[in-house]
Amino acid sequence: MTYPSTLLNPLDIDSRNSEFAGPYEIERQYLFKLFPGLDSQFPCLEVGAVIDNGGVSSADMAMLAALTLWLQPQRVLEIGTYQGWTSHNLALQLRGDAELVTIDLPDGQTPRLNSSGWNAQFFPEDKAPLLFEGRSTANRIKQIKEDTANLSAEDFSGKFDLIFIDGSHSYPYVENDTKLALSVANEQAIILWHDYGIPARWAGVTEYLLQSSRAGHLYPLYWLNHKIDPAINLVLYIRGLK
Repeated sequence: MTYPSTLLNPLDIDSRNSEFAGPYEIERQYLFKLFPGLDSQFPCLEVGAVIDNGGVSSADMAMLAALTLWLQPQRVLEIGTYQGWTSHNLALQLRGDAELVTIDLPDGQTPRLNSSGWNAQFFPEDKAPLLFEGRSTANRIKQIKEDTANLSAEDFSGKFDLIFIDGSHSYPYVENDTKLALSVANEQAIILWHDYGIPARWAGVTEYLLQSSRAGHLYPLYWLNHKIDPAINLVLYIRGLK
């Protein structure tokens, strides 16, 4: 796996960041300092016919795929399969015997932790076939149907190099899923969260990441947002980089 070699100091981005604890907004030039040559990555993408509300944007997907292609992780974990569009497109970037594990709540099951409000609309009783089923990536994708609140590190066969968290956006689940991710992440791993910064819709993601950054538990966090592309909303954490 390729790994960033230089930590980007938030004060180098903007001296006013001394008054804030993140997540820190970054522009393209700083993203490329973290991942040199990322702008020359051309990931292969296959777009589903319809990605409704609840999936990632095309810009998000392109960014996630480019990072995956740059990193060349051996093991990828996705929390929140939804329609399987992200699973398929990330798996397209993998090489050799690399694999992607994706977790989603069993069909019709009620989440164990609180996941009401805006989140509730994304737990339909019946789900359509996943977009990676029957495609070239299916043999490198492992689906786990389980509530993440019931999982621990002991349920996985090894550590992960890249983790994407896009499950329930309630505070209890963002906290649970982040702790689960950290417990199964390699000492040098990349973790990303989707949907940050709009409390009216994504209160759990926003509140948890703000608190974790201010407490120093996750530091620094980099916010990939409109400064890079209007349709991108990802928060990035590089574990182990000093």
